[in-house]
Amino acid sequence: MSIKPSIKSVMEFMEWVNMYSGLFPYEVSAYFDMYRGQPNKKWKLEPSIVRYAKDKGLEKIYKSISNIENELIEQFEKYSTPYKNYRSATLLEKLIDGQHYGLPTRLLDWTTNPLKALYFSVEDTKFDNVDGTVYGFAATGLQGTKDVKLEDNHLEVFFPELLNERLSAQEGCFTSFPLPTSGFNVLPLSIKNYPESGENLEKVIVDAKAKVRIRVELSKLGINRRTIYPGLEGVAQSVKTDLSFYE
Repeated sequence: MSIKPSIKSVMEFMEWVNMYSGLFPYEVSAYFDMYRGQPNKKWKLEPSIVRYAKDKGLEKIYKSISNIENELIEQFEKYSTPYKNYRSATLLEKLIDGQHYGLPTRLLDWTTNPLKALYFSVEDTKFDNVDGTVYGFAATGLQGTKDVKLEDNHLEVFFPELLNERLSAQEGCFTSFPLPTSGFNVLPLSIKNYPESGENLEKVIVDAKAKVRIRVELSKLGINRRTIYPGLEGVAQSVKTDLSFYE
């Protein structure tokens, strides 16, 4: 995986994207299918269940990370009953909905829209003093929701059915990490760790000093909290951001 020197504008970012899009004069063997933005360049490509287990010290209580996810899903299903009945839902559907509402799961969010991935790398102002990053992933074996098997030793890449407005607005897709039934070792995503999952994985650094500028540029292109998070919450956050000059 190569790393491009940090970008400082949307235009510079799109130059990087175009390098892996097969657009003239660039020629590449593996085009990006999906993108992920992270506000801190030091973060690994790993699912939230991994960070949750470490931060909460759950490795001392449970015998495996798979057990932790099972308990989370069971409790999520139980207490969601007044709002939604998950009895007939598949495990994958529960994982997607749980991820949507902030439940730690084996899923890692991606988007097919590079500019929306860039937005996620600059969205949180708490990280304005830290370089962000955007990953581009040329995946293999892309599947639909019905084809995902959630196997113990296989990372899966899939485009879900659009189960909620936010997933649709964000043009979301996922990688599903295999969780061991014994222990807590979940390898972060890389071509080396999961050679069958993709042909290429690249990243570009987002300069911390340019994050405010990039938020302004993205908003002018129609990518902001109001469009990324449909509903009144997104509208309110967008208005608040506008009045504070994106800072």
